[in-house]
Amino acid sequence: MVSSRFPWPVVTGDRIRALAWLQALAPRADVTLVAPSGRVPEAAPGFRFVPARRSPAALAAAVARAAVERLPATALLAAGYGWREALARAEDEGGPFDAAVVLLARLDPWVARHVRAGRRVFDAIDSLAANLEARAAAAHGPARGLWRWEAARTRRLESGAAGRYDETLVVADAERAAFGPRAAAIFHGVELGPRATGEREFDVGFWGRLAYFANRDAAGVVLDEVWPRVRARRPGATLLVAGADAPAAIRARGGRDGVTVVSPMSDRGALLRRVKVALFPLRFGTGQSNKVLEAAEASCALVATPEAVRGLDAIAAGAALAGDPEALAVRVVALLGDPAAARASGAALRDTVEREYSRAAACERLAAAALGDPEPR
Repeated sequence: MVSSRFPWPVVTGDRIRALAWLQALAPRADVTLVAPSGRVPEAAPGFRFVPARRSPAALAAAVARAAVERLPATALLAAGYGWREALARAEDEGGPFDAAVVLLARLDPWVARHVRAGRRVFDAIDSLAANLEARAAAAHGPARGLWRWEAARTRRLESGAAGRYDETLVVADAERAAFGPRAAAIFHGVELGPRATGEREFDVGFWGRLAYFANRDAAGVVLDEVWPRVRARRPGATLLVAGADAPAAIRARGGRDGVTVVSPMSDRGALLRRVKVALFPLRFGTGQSNKVLEAAEASCALVATPEAVRGLDAIAAGAALAGDPEALAVRVVALLGDPAAARASGAALRDTVEREYSRAAACERLAAAALGDPEPR
């Protein structure tokens, strides 16, 4: 398995996906992970780790190649490492490999020609090009043109990468079109903890990696547009805003107007079980929202925009959906005013996650994809 980022701490979608792959494959195969350096937690699944070392020479060569081949700038996020040398060490220590999994299109230019295995799987997770196109639509002035330029180059990279592997995977059916007719959708689900019990001290919660533009935008909608409307109707209401890398502007909101800011989140599962209503007014993004699955796993009632539940039809059916701040606030206040309904909604969402989106079920499908299981998924 080759990942452009070390899987821990598990605070981004690609790290969640990488961990899911390790959980899927470690019980079924002798697994080698090639990724940038990091410290493997003691509780991690069993695997061999071969770190890819930083390489200024590789970065310089990658910049030159990107200019010649018109690669997107985002591909350089995975450059600057000695991938060829790391893959050679991996083959010496654990190969020859029956299968290889490469995560994200940004990694493909630097590793595709060096990954040798009987079966090669490209896990794009979702379409970054579509994400960039949405970002361009939200931008103004010269930034809009720059994001469109980057999206076009990313689109070429994604479609080209799909043809270099035996199978291409994404997390949701809506993402498949960007990668051709052979792409398959396999979600990675959420790990199931014990069902929540006890009182919940936060009326409303929003979380996610707060440096990511889509989450930062949604946090702004929560704090500036939805929350004042909720507080006007329920002056004593409390709000949790949590996640890694909170900008100073978000941290400054803590301690006022019933807002608590927690960044980073040390025990995500325990913290989310203290929230009554999860609020996700997302306007951008692709793939499936991990935070929505986490809310359902923690038995939170859910108020969200349709964009937040993309690719999660079963979750969407049990959520209170709205598209503007006033309507979102109305739905939040209604749930806070009817605690029994909120609890019932959260319990039903937890049932849905157990039935439709468990990590254990996802691991079965991911392992089958990597190992070439002919059974339908």
